[in-house]
Amino acid sequence: MKQWERWQGYGRLLRTFRNWPLYFLHRRGLLRPAVLEFHTRRGYLLPLPPARIGDFYEIFLSHHYLLPAWSRDLRHLHTVIDIGANIGLFSLFAAERFPQARILAFEPWEENFRYLEKLVRDNRLPVHPFPEALAATSGTLSLHLPRSERFSSRATVFSQPPGPSWSSQEDLRIEVPSVTLEEVFRREKLVRCDLLKMDCEGSEYSILYGTPPELLARIRRMAIEVHPGSAPAENLASLTAYLSALGFLTTTRAATEFTAMLYAWRRNPD
Repeated sequence: MKQWERWQGYGRLLRTFRNWPLYFLHRRGLLRPAVLEFHTRRGYLLPLPPARIGDFYEIFLSHHYLLPAWSRDLRHLHTVIDIGANIGLFSLFAAERFPQARILAFEPWEENFRYLEKLVRDNRLPVHPFPEALAATSGTLSLHLPRSERFSSRATVFSQPPGPSWSSQEDLRIEVPSVTLEEVFRREKLVRCDLLKMDCEGSEYSILYGTPPELLARIRRMAIEVHPGSAPAENLASLTAYLSALGFLTTTRAATEFTAMLYAWRRNPD
């Protein structure tokens, strides 16, 4: 990471949190609480498990799911869909950053969802949490995750996910309720989505390939963490080409050793 990007992130930290020194005290090992309690400028309380400090950095300091080129248009966000909401970090970020937005958060793993639901309830966030996965069809979806990992962010449709994996003895397979993006639009009476955030560990392919193009045209911006799969179209190049063919402008960047970010947006998003 370049030095100017690091300082830019620190500036975002100061602008977002009243007790921003807590971040530095923890990172330097001077404080080791069981939970890091961050207080936002709008008065929200984020009780953060220390194990999720990396996700905290990605979302609040690095703006992992926002493209700098969108900055002029982001004041007009009205609807945000958070697919793979996990414990609610991005949903809280969206509530802090876009106070007028309606935020729909989808998280199928029960333990994560309980944390998300409590975060929403305690802060009275403008977030509607749903204990569902997004998929190509409604019904149920099989996910794999590490049995011993609390607040797991690795619940995936892949039986062998890319990157560091876990043993067969550690593999926990769960069945979760699933819903299509088309059904979400219909059920929630959405005219459009201003920002679709996706971090769903491989489900991005079935969701986007399985959504009618005319509905995808009603999405203004997408921020997608792409996880490589084994099927021919389960890769960054194929997904980028698919969205480009539907009229989206796209750009990509590396996220981790195994994943990448894909940003897609309409030419005239507002």
